[in-house]
Amino acid sequence: MRRLLSSARYLVASLAVFSGTAGAAVVDNFSDMNDTANPAWTHLDGYVGSDGQSWDASTGQYRFQAANNGTGDLGFIGSHVGETFTDVVVRADVVNFIDDPAAQGGTFGVAARLNGQNGFAELGGYGYAYEPYAAGGAGEMVLYRINPGVDVDDIGSQRVTLDPTRDYTIVLEVRGNELHGQVFDVATGEMVAERFATDELNAYPSGYSGLFAYSQIPVPPVDVTWDNFSTDVVPEPGGAMLIALAGAAALRRRRR
Repeated sequence: MRRLLSSARYLVASLAVFSGTAGAAVVDNFSDMNDTANPAWTHLDGYVGSDGQSWDASTGQYRFQAANNGTGDLGFIGSHVGETFTDVVVRADVVNFIDDPAAQGGTFGVAARLNGQNGFAELGGYGYAYEPYAAGGAGEMVLYRINPGVDVDDIGSQRVTLDPTRDYTIVLEVRGNELHGQVFDVATGEMVAERFATDELNAYPSGYSGLFAYSQIPVPPVDVTWDNFSTDVVPEPGGAMLIALAGAAALRRRRR
């Protein structure tokens, strides 16, 4: 759905400070069973005019649900956290998602440089997301430019099928106007998808990091669960890419 209206496990520890960009590292494994403190998340529900969304961290994971009741039978839900970043890496584990044999499930992914706007058709930023229903049901990972106006541009896609019985880490790195998306199998550490793209418009030089999902009839309503979110400044090449891997691995909790 392009227009909404019609290595190891890439463990880069959020334990070091890098200069040259805004923002302080944020890590949330939802073990406090809320999204209101340590850290506090900001809900996004207005982008397509849908309602009835729910954000639930009470199980120690972060579940998104949203009905297809907005403009054009769309559903949308999102959430961002922390301060703004310029060059940034965002990652989260997806630990449960709908995979309907007839219509597949909604799109879900991680987001970077969001403008934080929550009014109808106002949200903008970048995303790296899985479209289970794309490519005739084979699925795709897509690098997005999310545009105000209820519109997304595919600026880099790759056919891949994710298994809903497995957990995956989705990673989005944005440096300047260069986007780099990766997906890793949590259990094996295998990289199952990777895509590079350039935003020639350089539309969003900085913004918030977060998570998002959307769907549209006949695709089933959004129902996706996240864990082990983190966002941090992109390390310099050859610098701290492997700092404290053991510490980062300790933050990860196998949920299945």
